[in-house]
Amino acid sequence: MRNLFYVSAIVFIISSVKPSSVDPDYMSKRDDLIHDEDSLKIGGLLVLSDAEKVINDTIMKEKIKMINDSLTNRASYIPSLSFFKVKPLIANTTIFKWIQKMPKGGALHVHDLAGASLDWLIKNATYRDNIYMCFDKNQYLLFHAFQNPPVNPDCKWILVKDARGSQDPDAFDAMLKSNLSMMVTDPVETYADNDKAWQRFQEYFIQVYSLIYYAPVFRDYYWRILDEFRADNVQYLELRGQLWGLYDLNGTQYDEEYGLQMIMDVTEQFMKQYPNFIGVKVIMCGNRNSNESFILEKIKTAIQLHQKYPDFMAGFDLVSDEQWYKPLIYYVDALLYPSKQNPPYHLPYFFHAGETDWLSTEVDQNLYDALLLNTTRIGHGYALSKHPKLVKMVKAKHIGVEVNPISNQILRLVTDLRNHPMSGLMRDNFPLVVSSDDPSVWEATPLSHDFYMAFMAMSGEDGDLTFLKQLANNSITYSAMTKGEKRIAFKKWQASWDEFIKETVKSLW
Repeated sequence: MRNLFYVSAIVFIISSVKPSSVDPDYMSKRDDLIHDEDSLKIGGLLVLSDAEKVINDTIMKEKIKMINDSLTNRASYIPSLSFFKVKPLIANTTIFKWIQKMPKGGALHVHDLAGASLDWLIKNATYRDNIYMCFDKNQYLLFHAFQNPPVNPDCKWILVKDARGSQDPDAFDAMLKSNLSMMVTDPVETYADNDKAWQRFQEYFIQVYSLIYYAPVFRDYYWRILDEFRADNVQYLELRGQLWGLYDLNGTQYDEEYGLQMIMDVTEQFMKQYPNFIGVKVIMCGNRNSNESFILEKIKTAIQLHQKYPDFMAGFDLVSDEQWYKPLIYYVDALLYPSKQNPPYHLPYFFHAGETDWLSTEVDQNLYDALLLNTTRIGHGYALSKHPKLVKMVKAKHIGVEVNPISNQILRLVTDLRNHPMSGLMRDNFPLVVSSDDPSVWEATPLSHDFYMAFMAMSGEDGDLTFLKQLANNSITYSAMTKGEKRIAFKKWQASWDEFIKETVKSLW
């Protein structure tokens, strides 16, 4: 009986899609209403060329087939499931392969300690001289570069080369990767809620901090970030990092300007080798577990760097778990410091805000402070749709909101990305960009996986190539680039896009 009910229900759904007896005038009004709303969605006003339409038809054929299979056969819809479980299945789809090849513009929300792949970090950084490891009390690996490691009974330092040499190297490297990655086979059980996911997430940064911030590693690691994003057809990057804390074997600790200059130097070399790459800007970060006086000093440093390197230093942000640590209001005097100068100094802010499921809490209220402090963009803004007045303000002020779909799912804000609150705002051409946050932690591609999830799970059945194209455009529009830089960026992106369309159409013939 149950199977008969499903069959009957499916037949009813299919047969009732286009009722033949409905008044033509009613259907005309209905079609007009649907069309009017469709025109409001992200990409709704874009007109595709004939060549783009060819690609769009192929993309939409696969997308709609996947949706219909789920609706009619009660099959699981791949993009709605945990990324950890469906990553191998995504790799086999035509849409994902094309998204990988598609010029995606910029990634505007990426953290420096989680930008390059774990495979590179393990196969390159841990193979170097003077790299030590130890297991802490929770059996998490920690790394550090030493000439002579200190005695540490709680975490006994072992030279990584020696440990690898005493066993099968491939098995050893696999163990290192497993210990660093959040990728698990049972994500629902392992990361039962946001708190448990965040606990593991923050452990990752403790594990890799002293490995990546070893100055010789950081220089190569940052190059690798650029190389992996470029290979994923991302042309521009805005990187968040604290900048201070790089060190050498002789014990020298470097300041923010040293870190910024290293990034600038590597970027310059990279762009000489890859002139079609648009560029990089850096957003300096403070941590929400710091006291206000410390953050004030970091803001003063950020002002100095912004004055000295205005083409490269984009501004300032506060990072880490909003729920565990201090809200923006705690730092309000420090954050108002630039505007209290004579004359006032405009230090652009790019605040993480509203990365929470809670409503009307201190965490949720970070959104109010971000807007009152004139943030240039909002990182995550997950809770924004619950605040109608703030939604209007963000749209009126053209404040870009950085949406990170996979991050939100992994950190258990949302389980099924079809229920992501930004899906509704996407239907109103909201100033959104899609980025990847910390892709290496969950072994995602630099940006393609997040574009795929946004396209397949958040844009609706009618979200097509115009949606993807508009996201790429948005990443330039809402970037920290100047108007002149954006004009150049659009030209470079358009040239890459036109080549992508040409080559993709050719492959279909």
